Order: sequence, then C-alpha cells, then structure tokens
Amino acid sequence: MKESNQQFEQRKRDHIRIALDPRTQAEGQNGLGSVELIHEALPDLDFKEVDISTSFFFSGASSLQKDAISLKLSSPIFISSMTAGHENGRQINEALACLSDRRQILMGVGSQRRELDDSNAAEEWAQVRRVAPKARLLGNIGITQLIKTPIDKIQKLIDATEAVALFVHLNPLQEVLQPEGTPSFKNGLEAIENLVRFSRVPIIVKEVGCGFSVETLKRLENTGVFAVDVSGKGGTHWGRVEGYRSSENDMLYQVAQTFQNWGVSTVQSMLNATEARISYEVWASGGVRNGLEAAKLIALGAKKVGIAKPFLEAALQGDAALEALLNRLETELKITMFCTGSRTLQDLQTKKVIL
Repeated sequence: MKESNQQFEQRKRDHIRIALDPRTQAEGQNGLGSVELIHEALPDLDFKEVDISTSFFFSGASSLQKDAISLKLSSPIFISSMTAGHENGRQINEALACLSDRRQILMGVGSQRRELDDSNAAEEWAQVRRVAPKARLLGNIGITQLIKTPIDKIQKLIDATEAVALFVHLNPLQEVLQPEGTPSFKNGLEAIENLVRFSRVPIIVKEVGCGFSVETLKRLENTGVFAVDVSGKGGTHWGRVEGYRSSENDMLYQVAQTFQNWGVSTVQSMLNATEARISYEVWASGGVRNGLEAAKLIALGAKKVGIAKPFLEAALQGDAALEALLNRLETELKITMFCTGSRTLQDLQTKKVIL
C-alpha cells in the first residue's frame, strides 16, 4: 500500500527523534578503539604547516559527462546524509547547507525518494539553494527506488539539488524492518551499472550503517562507480531505529532486537576494502565522533570521512553550534596529523602511522 504524505511526514519525524535516542547507537562497535596511531615526538614541521584541504575531482566516466568536476574542499570531513522531504528536515538541511556553503565541505542530503511521486517536494532544494548557493551537495536515492525508476527521473533528482554527485544507499536491514519498507533488491547491481552509464555526475554507493564485505566491494569493482562509502556499524543503527518505531508487543520490534548488533564494523569494512583491492575511491562513515577517529580512517585509506549524528545535534542548536563542531573536528584532525608528523592528508595515508 502506497505511503500517504501524512504517513511519510510521521516516519521522518520518528527517524529524527529516535536517531537521537542513545539506544539506537552501536557505541563502541566501529572498531576504531583498536586502531592506534604512532606518536611522533619530533615532527619535522610546524603546526601551522598542517594542511587538511583536499579536493573532489571527477574526470567523467560516461559519454554524457562532458566536463570534469574539480572542487576544492577545506576538509575531508563531510556531512553524512540524514533527512529530507518534510518540514523539520527542511530547516535542518538549510542549516547544514549553509555550513557547507560557508566552509566548503561536502554535504550528503537525505533520501530524495519522496520527490519521485511528489513534484512539490523538490521545492525544498530550491529554498536550500536560495540560502546556500555554493553548498557542495550530494544527492541521494535508495537502491530499491533506483531499480524501478527510469534514469531520466533520477537525473531530475540530481538537477533539483544541483548535486555534484549522487549517493545510492543500500539498506537491506532497514528496509526489511521498516513497516513501510520496500525490501526489493533484485537486479540492484545492474541498476547501478545502468545509472553510471547514463549519469552526468559521479555515483557513490553507500551503506547506512551495516558496512561492506570483501565480496560485495569486489562486485562493485566493474560498475564504474566513483566511490563507495563503507558506512560501517558503530553509529546510528537503522535496524534499531526502525525497531523502536514499533511498540514492544509488535513482532518487528522483537525481531529488531535480534538484529540490534548486525553489521560489519567501520574499521573491518575499511580492512575489507584493502583486501578487495578495488580501484574506486573508498569513503568512510559509521560512528565517527571526533577528528582523531576521522584521522584513523584516513590512515586506513579513506579519502573522505562522513559524520552524521553530531551534525544533526548541532543543527538543532543553530549556526554557532555547527561552526563550533566543525572547528573542533578539524582541529582534532590537524593535531593528530601534527603528532604523527603528517603535513598533508597524503602523508597521513602513505606514512607508517598505524601501530
């Protein structure tokens, strides 16, 4: 049965409220506590030399991609996808987009699923662009919607956000536990390949908090995707979120308890990417809460590191809280680099800094 606008609005409000509940956090399961960076007591540089700037460069993989994309970014830290398509989400996205605009960091938008059936939903992004014209936005659609949607409609989602890339999110556990879920993943790999073939922007495949196995990362190797965000277990667990939307007497609530620790940790997902020997970029998210953890993931090979819950909490407090959060994260990243003798992000990735 098709979900009504009222049901959609309620589901999204539930997601924001429950995602902030400590019970939905797979704290301590991202694996980052087991990663130790080597302290350099005599770094051959001054702290002011540490440079965390990076870029987003895409040369064009399809015949429709005429121009390369080359963006300068102040940091490898990006705002992970959270919410979209409802009134509360609009206010949150405007605040986050303004931060992206001011500080030139990437921002993943929430699922654009509603826009496929509601043409008015795209107005959210027109408003976002009015207040944040230089925001570096990454569009977002679920694999279940991609499978059954013509490419031209997907391109409209990209156009609506003026996105520099498109996330395709994979969320089998969430879909199967969500009362309104659509757990139809058959032919998903072919749908991704087809999208890459006709898209005018790079495609990034991501999980939503359950990570990737070696085999799945290998299966994506020949699709032409630009990157994979491993989004491992360790942060907001969407299986738990969907479970807590049901009452304790409901079967889905009880089943969600069974799967409350399901997934591949963020660190293990990064190690799996190394083992898979893939050629596309690897991004990382999943329970990252500070700049030190971001640095550990970069040292493990991540080109970009996504953070969600801390940005959501700060967005609900206002611009000053968002600025303070990003300042802290970037300062922690810089200190980690200084104390490992890494002047650039490339140094952090290529020098022996992991014990």
